[in-house]
Amino acid sequence: EEEENDAHERMKTAITEGFEDQNEAITLVQDVLTELQIPAHTVDASRKPGVVLYSLEKALRRYSTERAGLLAKCTPIDGDMAKKLLDHGYKQISKFKRWCPVTLSESSQLTLPPHQPLKSQLFPVIHRHRLYFTSSPRAREQFMADPQRYLSLPPPGPAVPVRLAVVGPPKSGKSTVARRFAQEYGCLRLSVGEAMRRVMAQFPDSELSQLMQSYLQVGQTVPDDLCVLALERALLDVQCNTRGYVLDGWPLTKAHVDLLTRFHIIPVCIVELEVGDQEVLRRGEIDRGSPNRPYPLHDSPGILLVRSTHYRRHSDAVRAWFQQEHDNWHVVDGLRSPWWVWEQVHQRALHSAQQIQQYLARITAGQAASIAGLCITPSEFQSRLGEFSQYCPVSLARGVGLVDCSLQGSLEYAAEYRAKYYKMASQKELDAFLSSPERFVPPGAPQPLPPPELLPRRRTHADVKAMFPKQFEIQGFCPVSYVDGNKRYESLCPGNPELVAEYKEKLFCFTSEEKLDKFMRQPAHYDIATLPTKLPPLRQPVPVTSLPMLGYLEQSVATALINTLSAVGSVKPKYPFLDSTASALLYMAYHLKAHNPKSNSYVRNKYKKKLAQFEETCQIIGYLSSSMRQGYQEPNEREIDFQHKMHSFLKLTRDTQAIAT
Repeated sequence: EEEENDAHERMKTAITEGFEDQNEAITLVQDVLTELQIPAHTVDASRKPGVVLYSLEKALRRYSTERAGLLAKCTPIDGDMAKKLLDHGYKQISKFKRWCPVTLSESSQLTLPPHQPLKSQLFPVIHRHRLYFTSSPRAREQFMADPQRYLSLPPPGPAVPVRLAVVGPPKSGKSTVARRFAQEYGCLRLSVGEAMRRVMAQFPDSELSQLMQSYLQVGQTVPDDLCVLALERALLDVQCNTRGYVLDGWPLTKAHVDLLTRFHIIPVCIVELEVGDQEVLRRGEIDRGSPNRPYPLHDSPGILLVRSTHYRRHSDAVRAWFQQEHDNWHVVDGLRSPWWVWEQVHQRALHSAQQIQQYLARITAGQAASIAGLCITPSEFQSRLGEFSQYCPVSLARGVGLVDCSLQGSLEYAAEYRAKYYKMASQKELDAFLSSPERFVPPGAPQPLPPPELLPRRRTHADVKAMFPKQFEIQGFCPVSYVDGNKRYESLCPGNPELVAEYKEKLFCFTSEEKLDKFMRQPAHYDIATLPTKLPPLRQPVPVTSLPMLGYLEQSVATALINTLSAVGSVKPKYPFLDSTASALLYMAYHLKAHNPKSNSYVRNKYKKKLAQFEETCQIIGYLSSSMRQGYQEPNEREIDFQHKMHSFLKLTRDTQAIAT
């Protein structure tokens, strides 16, 4: 019989010989595949099954999911070679320009290519006769593995430079956000001081530089108009026109806004970082203790408070102007973490750039485009209004009626088509207009806007007084209630003289805002001239003083007295050392004072506290009677608040006399 060791050696020898035979066969197969130029992949099968499976999938991905680019030939080159090939015309740039196609496929929210200031950070690839630029080595490998996947992507929209302003009190994080934008997108960060330094460094012999130097050399502040001129000159830089700019801490006052408007420097998006004075002082204390400060700065607590007060004094006017004129002011909570603040500001700026990008793309294609977020002023919007003025063309075409959109303060639902502006009632109408605008504007519009003399106008009470002696039509009854009620006697309702509309030089009043809105939408439908022969009697107001005694009391003090008497009956107050009648009368007095609607909140709250204290005092007798027992009790055996209640009760002996008088 075979021993265990002999069997072990025999099996080991057989396995070794089998492994060597299979290894030789695999080597022969690999040689044949190499001769036939068929690629081979090696996977380490000694690792975990999950790792082996992932390695197999990664090796076979090129022949399964990326099979379309199997025969595509891509050649990676460096940036210098790519520039030479483009300059000499040997290769043409792709439809993606300098955008990375891999990055475009991963994110549909890009409005600017990544910042790549150095040639070494470009990773060009040649595919056929085109040159493609990728943003990283990983992106270049993905593109070379399956170029057909990225060639089918639509070309990117027009690049939109960043035009942003970040304002806020000192130490709110403005410069941090501005530097991050400059780092991410390659745009120029500009403060007023930075703009002045750039102009004086690049154009030292210019008249502007000499004027600013004349003020600085004598220790004076440079005037605001020269600062804006320096800012305008700095914005002529190629970097500002291609990548954009971020204004750091400007504008601060309404005078700055007027100067920027005069020189046509309007940021597309303005972000205000909101921080309180206490947080400003705390951050200033931290910065003063930082070891990275190269030189002393003017950031003592006194100076920080002066700057913060100056900013808050003028910020309301600046904010109101931008919200009214351009509707591009956004407030971000500066107390949150720096990452959260950056993400909020970045999303705001990105959304504004996307709106401009979509507008340019649709207008170039001859389509209707939304004009929300384009910083269009009200005067410019009025000058380019279309045939429907500020009435919704979609609502008019669909038979909804005349929907006046002039009450909307923003241009959220406004659109441009054929160089004309139109305003819609809601997002639903805006989507319909953008999809097929030719259906809602002439000559395809089914119904034109009536002439101005046939449009209804809402009138205020002062307008009605100025039109005296003109009277209400149909004797002041609501036309909408009468027509919607099938012109029956029961539907004749007197209108409210505060809700008035003018139509065809006639005045109509209505019972509610809803009725008025229905009339404004379809005035011709409710324009009636005749009433039935029988009319309901007009309601005449009756003076309260002319009522009999019981009626006068019912209309004047009944509600307050009923509520007070109900409260007295529910509480049943009994004040110590006073009888029930005096206690009830005192309670009623406090209750009437505490719930007097004509008193201010301070007086009502004061008497509410007195009423609560009165109720608590009335409960002392019941508390003491239930707590006191026969015989003496040690102080540590008594209830916790017994001693306080007893002292309060004994003190009421002299206080009650003052209350009674």
